[in-house]
Amino acid sequence: MRQEVRTEFAEREGTRIAYRVFGTGSRDLVIVPGIISHVEYAHELPGYDEFIDYVAPHFRVIIFDKRGNGLSQKIGDLPPTLEQRMDDIRFVMDAANSKQATIMGVSEGGSLSALFAAMYPDRTERLILFGAFAHTPGLERLHRFPSFMHGFLKNRAMKKAVARVHKTWGDGSFCRSVLPSRTMINSELRRKCREFERASTNSSDMGKMMSLLSEMDVTSFLKDVRCPTLVMHSHDDQLIPFRYGEALHEGIKDSELIELSDAGHTYFMSKDKRIADAIISFATSEQAQISAQEETGRVLATVMFNDIVGSTRLQVELGDEQWRIKIRRFEAICKQHIQDFDGIFIKGLGDGVLAVFSGPARAIRCALAIKEAANTLDIKLRTGLHIGEIEKDQQDISGINVNLASRIQSVANADQVLVSDVLKSLAFGSGLSFQDLGDYELKGFDGKWRLSEASTVDA
Repeated sequence: MRQEVRTEFAEREGTRIAYRVFGTGSRDLVIVPGIISHVEYAHELPGYDEFIDYVAPHFRVIIFDKRGNGLSQKIGDLPPTLEQRMDDIRFVMDAANSKQATIMGVSEGGSLSALFAAMYPDRTERLILFGAFAHTPGLERLHRFPSFMHGFLKNRAMKKAVARVHKTWGDGSFCRSVLPSRTMINSELRRKCREFERASTNSSDMGKMMSLLSEMDVTSFLKDVRCPTLVMHSHDDQLIPFRYGEALHEGIKDSELIELSDAGHTYFMSKDKRIADAIISFATSEQAQISAQEETGRVLATVMFNDIVGSTRLQVELGDEQWRIKIRRFEAICKQHIQDFDGIFIKGLGDGVLAVFSGPARAIRCALAIKEAANTLDIKLRTGLHIGEIEKDQQDISGINVNLASRIQSVANADQVLVSDVLKSLAFGSGLSFQDLGDYELKGFDGKWRLSEASTVDA
């Protein structure tokens, strides 16, 4: 019999996230919800309590509402970014004293969880993706049109979707679309669907979150997921067609795919215990645990290089002693800003620094802040940032993506912060501004690389 639990709150950096913990097992299972959730009302939905009761003897099951949903902090004028969504997972794990867990991402939470697994391999023992997708379903149809039309067509499609949400939210139709195909929908279930939607969020905030969702695409980062991964997807999923689950399976090396037939878009409403059995078997496999430890030195991270413009000339003008004083002050500024933006200072380079960050937007903001602070020392910087998998040990980092960030820095002009296109793709909704500078040839790298100059919106 499941013991009653109360809702707790993870409070950090001005953010308040509601979560609940069930069970006392030695392993942790963190369930990352989709675009709607409510940790208390979910118990009213059919099959939810049965699922919790069934898996709780094997885990500590940690379930939470992302910001903007349920009992968690409401959103403001802008929807939470992908980076902030990943912070929600970390904050809850820290509050629940979970050092490492199996992360189970559902629907939109699956894209988020896959990226989290790549960026935080030390926190992710295994990954389970249920009814998930790498990019917003349907947007691939844009490729039938010329590329110059993509932005216009996507914005038009999202405006229609948001208008539909504003009109129908709270009538239960969205919730009903996730139900298993064999579900008998009676008046009581219709009522619960309506109440669940309204308890999760309002139509305005749902529209904002859908707009954010339209920019999400983690396809390029699936290859960086190194932990054992289980993909579960149902053929009768009305919301996210089965082919999106197949694409996740194909993109994540050595992942396992389980095909379901009548689960819909939920992991509990079909009340099929085989789903819970598969989760338990996968997450408690000792072989999976051994495999998860094989790639501990590899991590997806944002790399930042900066370089002092005209450093040799400055050193000659100032003399060795004054130059050393200026460099020490410069490195101190860099270290403080990197710490403030949750990054890691790797090393000084004599006339610049190298650092890594788990948060893409935080890395860019840090680079911009360092650039402004360096100006107070009469120093101009060239800065380059890129995201990719790196090799990381206790003292240094290496790998092709570190070299690529260095090459991006080398083509920057004074006071420019240049970012790769792939990094820019993860900073959507962050309030940063990007000026597309076109394609560049980077020494030692084949092909052309699209770069943008980053700035704050009010810059």
